[in-house]
Amino acid sequence: MFRLLPALALASLAACGTTAEPQQRQAFLVQLDSAAGGDNSQHKLMPAVSVAPVVVAAPFSGRNLVVRQSDFGYAVDPYSEFAANPVSMWTEALRAWLDGHRLFERVLPTGSSADASLTLETTLLEAVIDRRNAQPPTSRVTMRFLLIDNSSSYRVLLDRTFTRAEAIQGKGAESEVAALSLAAAHVMRDFANALPAPVDSPSR
Repeated sequence: MFRLLPALALASLAACGTTAEPQQRQAFLVQLDSAAGGDNSQHKLMPAVSVAPVVVAAPFSGRNLVVRQSDFGYAVDPYSEFAANPVSMWTEALRAWLDGHRLFERVLPTGSSADASLTLETTLLEAVIDRRNAQPPTSRVTMRFLLIDNSSSYRVLLDRTFTRAEAIQGKGAESEVAALSLAAAHVMRDFANALPAPVDSPSR
């Protein structure tokens, strides 16, 4: 029996030496590159708009990245998450993009004391990392935009849904979020190009 002790000790040491380091959790923010939005200078400034908080559909309303594994299978990445609540993250990213592109006279948050002639309601229907085996990995974003005229019995000026997918360049969650950000910026460009011409030019 005593002859077995050295062998057991060696086996224990070997097992300790091969134990993998635990994977660290990572946190990311979606950032919409303004350059990816293109040049929208052909649009005249629309009246001031109030941007409502983005409604984030399930299962994308959690902080972890959502991965599509098959046509019907979804999973969350336990090691990769957003650094902020998805509602606030997407809302601030959208407001910053709109403000930077000067599509509206002013971009205001909901509840601002300033008057806004328009209200923009946005629903994030999909923000997914697509890893289905039949295709190269991509990050895909689908958003629905509802632009409402507050001064005309809440008439709907625009009701459109746009989807964009971007190939993931590189490996890891950082590359996936970078592609997700680029896809979202292209969705914003589609929204900008679909805006109707303003009926009344804002006063100068």
